[in-house]
Amino acid sequence: MKKERVIQPGAMLPTHYSPAIRYGNTLYVAGQVGEDESGNVPAGIEAQTELAIQNAKKLIEAAGSSLDNVLMCQCFIRNQADFSGMNAAYAKYFGGKLNLAPARYTVIAPPTDEKYLVEIAMIVGL
Repeated sequence: MKKERVIQPGAMLPTHYSPAIRYGNTLYVAGQVGEDESGNVPAGIEAQTELAIQNAKKLIEAAGSSLDNVLMCQCFIRNQADFSGMNAAYAKYFGGKLNLAPARYTVIAPPTDEKYLVEIAMIVGL
């Protein structure tokens, strides 16, 4: 097996990391934040969480998979007080009795830029 870089169509390619790496039947999605293609960061944990998941979804789909195949989410939030808001937005994508939600952990660990309230990395089956 060999590693393959996965990028969003039309996205700028970072030089110091890969947005996602496919290795065999697994995709490793780098931490995604709540920022759109124009560099806009919405206010509030729920909006940023939804956008971070949507950004990951684009990479996952570019690799030929879907959010249904997410195995693990690694969530990092700036403030403990934002946990319930992050969880509410997260549940829109991974909640519900019929959905087998991915394994997850959440850590209070601020992203490197103050404007981000959340960062989410994922491991996905292909």
